[in-house]
Amino acid sequence: MAVTDTHTRLSISGLGWGFSAAFVMLFVLSMLAALFLPLRAAHGVVTLLSDADIRSTRIWIDGLVWSVAIGWLIALVFGTIYNWIVARRAPELFGK
Repeated sequence: MAVTDTHTRLSISGLGWGFSAAFVMLFVLSMLAALFLPLRAAHGVVTLLSDADIRSTRIWIDGLVWSVAIGWLIALVFGTIYNWIVARRAPELFGK
């Protein structure tokens, strides 16, 4: 098994879209559960993103916007820190 001198940097834009898509899907699933099932936990997740009434249109808009914003924020923080650590540790890992 050969060891290479390169390290892989994470794509911030790829992370942003991936995290945003995941948070949007989680919001939609929580919203559907809060509307159709008597689950208090799902309603709690939904109310983290909006204080609007559960049956209003505004809660969907707020939830989707905040899901995308949180996804990008996490991607920026996580990706930047990961890339910084990998760039600093690459010489140590490969004996340079």
